[in-house]
Amino acid sequence: MTTDLTKGSPIRQILIFSIPYLIGNLFQQFYNIADMIIVGQTLDPNAYTAVGATGSLIWLTVGAVQSLTAGFSAITARYFGSRDEEKIKHSFAASIRLSAILTAILMVICIIFARPTLELLNTPADIIDRSYRYIICIFAGLFVTALFNLLSNMIRALGDSKTPLYFLIAACVINIILDYLFIAILGMDTEGAGLATVIAQLISGILCIVYIAKKQPLLHISKKHFKRDKALDLSLLKIGIPMAFLNMVLSIGAIIMQFATNNLGTLYVSAYVTASKLETFVTQPLLSFGSAVSVFAAQNYGAGKYSRVIEGARKTNLVGFIWCAIAILIMLPLGRYLILLLNKDIDALIVSNAYKYIVINTLLVFTVSPLIVCKSVLQAVGRTTLSMISGFTEILGRAGLSMVVVCLMKPYLFGRPDIAPILSEELGFTLMCFATPLAWIFGTLTVIGDYIFMVKKFKKMQDTPTEEDLSKFN
Repeated sequence: MTTDLTKGSPIRQILIFSIPYLIGNLFQQFYNIADMIIVGQTLDPNAYTAVGATGSLIWLTVGAVQSLTAGFSAITARYFGSRDEEKIKHSFAASIRLSAILTAILMVICIIFARPTLELLNTPADIIDRSYRYIICIFAGLFVTALFNLLSNMIRALGDSKTPLYFLIAACVINIILDYLFIAILGMDTEGAGLATVIAQLISGILCIVYIAKKQPLLHISKKHFKRDKALDLSLLKIGIPMAFLNMVLSIGAIIMQFATNNLGTLYVSAYVTASKLETFVTQPLLSFGSAVSVFAAQNYGAGKYSRVIEGARKTNLVGFIWCAIAILIMLPLGRYLILLLNKDIDALIVSNAYKYIVINTLLVFTVSPLIVCKSVLQAVGRTTLSMISGFTEILGRAGLSMVVVCLMKPYLFGRPDIAPILSEELGFTLMCFATPLAWIFGTLTVIGDYIFMVKKFKKMQDTPTEEDLSKFN
């Protein structure tokens, strides 16, 4: 099944296409959250925190793989928009080859540096061993992660966002069953949750292979399609690498924030871990809109329908702001109850600080909506430079504020034992709650100029896919 996004109402197409993305993204987030909840309920609270404390490192790697394969699929979506079946097949084959090489490199690096990185982040001593056992399973399964994400993104590039959702739901159910099997029945610790996640993703990847073989002839490839094409490889890498790098840069900011939180002790780590998981449910709809408008933009860019790209982006921004208002109405009155839902035995101090984080980030979530839409569209049409730079400005906001807070709370960590702490841990955590919104604001300011430039160029270009126009634009 394929869907042509170059026809019909742009916002209707984007919204319909984004719904499976949204549900799928929520289920994908649920992988890690389910692991946290199950280990917390079947083992102990420290196990819950140990799994949660790996979140930023996991997103550094898994998110990079997701972004890389999403970037590759943008090229395939362009060829689908221009109705070039052979180029669709060649881009798919090249994406498989490049994904395998880059994932292998990333996997080796992650396995080697997993333990040293946890130590560098000052992961509390009472949870570091269990964090390591969990994260090493995830890193060892990066090939599985790449398999599912590449295939599901390619299916979406052809306009089918529903089928990958079905496979994600199946994988999530399998993940939960295996969590209980490995931990509650077989007596494994946090590594059981990691192993369950990898096996569940493997099954979802196999389902994608079967589906493509039976239902997606446009993705049926042979040996000839794997013949190396330097120009095609460069096109794929031009989008895939910056998107993966951008994700890694953003994750580094989150890791530095994790380091800052780790210096506050286990209770504050737990508050941050809990709140950040709930925060994903606020931002996931916006990310889903971004994913949908990215495929929409790529298809219409390939078809030369530039005015539709502009209209789709503008209306997606409007829908994003509407969701931000809804999120505020949901999270402010229900935030505490949702925190307790994650862990009913949670300490009162954790609940209080986690709710504080949720309130601040939800009230300011409207600052990230234009950032997501602008970056998604710019990357889809090949303008990746400022999107990548925005990652560094986001680090400046998130990591910069976090490190200033740690410096003011614990100056001895920076070689100044003679200076008395200026901030209490409570006030320090409150200030760190503003780090992520500050990153959103910095990122938006970085890309908005390039987005306006793109809009002006598209308005001047005729709705005809000429190579001359594309070369001038990029």
